[in-house]
Amino acid sequence: MRRLWPFVALVTLTGIFAVAQAQPPIQPKDGKFVVPLTVTAASPPKPALKYPLLPELRELQPGNQIPAYYRCFFEQHNLFHNKESFDQQQKWLEAPLSDLAKDAALADYAAAVAKQAEYASRLDTVDWQLTNQARADGAGILLPDVHSMRMLIRVLKIRARAEIARGEMDTAAHTIQTMFALSRTFNEHPFVIGQLVGIALTAITLSVVEEFIQQPGAPNLFWSLAALPSPFIDLRKASQGEKMMLSKEFQGLRTATPILDADLRKLLKTLTLFVRLETDGKQAPSVYYTKKAENPEAVTAARTTLASFGHSPAELAKLSPLQVLLMEDNAQYEVDLDEFIKWTNIPFWQIPGNLGGQKPRSGPFSVLLPVWYKVILAKARTQQQLALIMVAEGVRGYAAENGNKPPASLDAVKLPLPVDPITGKPFLYEMKGDVAVIRATPPADQKDVAVYNRVYEITIRK
Repeated sequence: MRRLWPFVALVTLTGIFAVAQAQPPIQPKDGKFVVPLTVTAASPPKPALKYPLLPELRELQPGNQIPAYYRCFFEQHNLFHNKESFDQQQKWLEAPLSDLAKDAALADYAAAVAKQAEYASRLDTVDWQLTNQARADGAGILLPDVHSMRMLIRVLKIRARAEIARGEMDTAAHTIQTMFALSRTFNEHPFVIGQLVGIALTAITLSVVEEFIQQPGAPNLFWSLAALPSPFIDLRKASQGEKMMLSKEFQGLRTATPILDADLRKLLKTLTLFVRLETDGKQAPSVYYTKKAENPEAVTAARTTLASFGHSPAELAKLSPLQVLLMEDNAQYEVDLDEFIKWTNIPFWQIPGNLGGQKPRSGPFSVLLPVWYKVILAKARTQQQLALIMVAEGVRGYAAENGNKPPASLDAVKLPLPVDPITGKPFLYEMKGDVAVIRATPPADQKDVAVYNRVYEITIRK
């Protein structure tokens, strides 16, 4: 059911981030996620946006990208659903680039799928066509296509890695563009799981960019990265989707119109189903509300709260204690949801440090709240990875103009380097011999989590 989505999506996200670091997998070192980058000095190209990372308007043609992406899966059962194929894909994802350059099986891997994905990414509309169905199905809506897009990004990543390995940089840049476009479609997805998967696909694409910029002859992508939407996945639609998902089942609780006792019991049964999914049956809303309805002080307090939300006290007086309590708990759910969602697009460094530890008021509806702070964390982590790559490209650009030497400090780089999205301050930087070290700062409550302690160790080829 729907309320498991945030948890499932976050587990999925963790797995996808692990996949993103393949080639071969990087292991945390001393509590940090250290990424060694050996690069060739290169200034940004002219024109500066020679390698756009999203298709440009002049390339687009009318059409909806989403059904066009679905066609990537037609008559491709062996590619996407065969265990032997999946296992081989995993080997290619984890293999060093040197192993891929001469692999004959990768000469034009999944050509038909790649061609269709390229076509889809260059249509001008993104419409997942889910909102009307969500209004009809409510929390029971199914989203199998989310998983399908994860499988598609794997195939595109393999193609891009093979192209990079063969030194086909322009072709690889084009495939990376398609990967970014696929990831970006999830900015229009109206649910949390969709936008979290979009964030994860973006991280996978950025891992390919990390490999791309290390190859001799790789163009400098500083301005191309700067031209991407920021944040790449903004979570705006997901936050609105959260408010929509429970509206079908509990719309009647938004107004002070008397509800028959039998209908209230149906609502309670629906709520019980959702809560049991979240608590393994450990919390029974029927018991909770029945007991609370027997407490006159609790009912009076609920009426007072609802009046403060704009309901007429005279109308509230006509409602049964059970309806009042359900209405007040539902209303408080929306208040608590907004208390988290309101921080979504505030710069991370301005978000209260204790947001992740804040607990909503107790009650069955509070169990249904998404783990929104972790959603914000996921967005911030991907934005931080993108900003780190931009800084690395700034270092490459400086070295190209200064005798193949990295800058002594980031202040010496003349490009407008991004700040660390977590702190709002410049990334930590130091020289260790000939190696330029760029460090990301983790959120205060994630300081012991290696993937939030991302470090680039940059060596400039002589």
